Amino acid sequence: MAAKQRSWGNNRSRTLLTLVWLGLCLLAIVFLGLATGAVNVPASTVLNTLLGWDGPRQDFIILNSRLPRTLLAAVTGAALGLSGAIIQSLLRNPLASPKIVGINSGAAFAVLLCAFLLPDAAARLTPLAAVVGGLVAGAVVWLMAGRLALDAARLTLVGIAVGFVMEAGVEFLLVTQTGPEFSAPLVWLTGSLWGRGWTHLASVAPALCVLMTLAMLLSFRLDLQYLGPQRASALGVRIGVERGLLLLIGVLLAALSVSAVGVVGFIGLMAPHIAVRLVESRHRSLLPAAGLIGAILCAGADVAGRSILPPIEISAGILTALFGAPFFIWLLLVESRRTGSQ
Repeated sequence: MAAKQRSWGNNRSRTLLTLVWLGLCLLAIVFLGLATGAVNVPASTVLNTLLGWDGPRQDFIILNSRLPRTLLAAVTGAALGLSGAIIQSLLRNPLASPKIVGINSGAAFAVLLCAFLLPDAAARLTPLAAVVGGLVAGAVVWLMAGRLALDAARLTLVGIAVGFVMEAGVEFLLVTQTGPEFSAPLVWLTGSLWGRGWTHLASVAPALCVLMTLAMLLSFRLDLQYLGPQRASALGVRIGVERGLLLLIGVLLAALSVSAVGVVGFIGLMAPHIAVRLVESRHRSLLPAAGLIGAILCAGADVAGRSILPPIEISAGILTALFGAPFFIWLLLVESRRTGSQ
């Protein structure tokens, strides 16, 4: 018993240290995002501007431009990381993610459809449209998973098929609706945070923070769900209700993130897998770690995208795809080997 208590205490201490370390890494990336870009700002000037100290300041560049977009990247990245962890756990599929199961593409299609049909109200209805599109895509995959009892590989193929259908709708809209006024949606689809400000942050951050808090509070229920339907039912878990609620949270996190920053793919796939290698597998530790890693990935991609070839900006979604696609292939190989050995 004493040995088990020491082991649990060591795991908990290591998890806390890991979360602190991830938090410090995120703060460093946020600070770097405030200092770098088309115009590099000295660290002393950044501190003067943030803390109101005497000395050189850059209020417009830092407070009005870089700070809101960096915070938005961090918040949406954390939401995508949490969404990926929830979806992978519920589907018991390590290959699942908001992008791969079609949620991101569904949200993007709905947002573009809203922009083309209701251009005057598009900005106000964007979060709602993203939620509806994400829910439709998620519902299709969920129903297929429940009724056909698909394994991990086949379920992934269903999600990819749903994503292709939604992406075909996106391409149809872009082809049929041509003109200079549609250049902004093209940039948005690549997962760019260009032009994002306090208005965009305020439109999604409160809801995302509430959803992420709910996900943390329900982390123990995810542990029970991961045991499987039979074991969870034996422990008194209401399988259908809780799975539906948790899936709804996961879909909303991904859809609202897409409405704000566009399609930034693979964060929901990579963040949970990196987190499970750093902390214990219980969701009370896995979820915050996945959220912090998602924030680091998204904010880091945004900072790198505007620092590589200034003043040209490379969309964060392009950089995450460059890393995420090989990561997905590696996961496929790992899963195929594991399945073959069983």
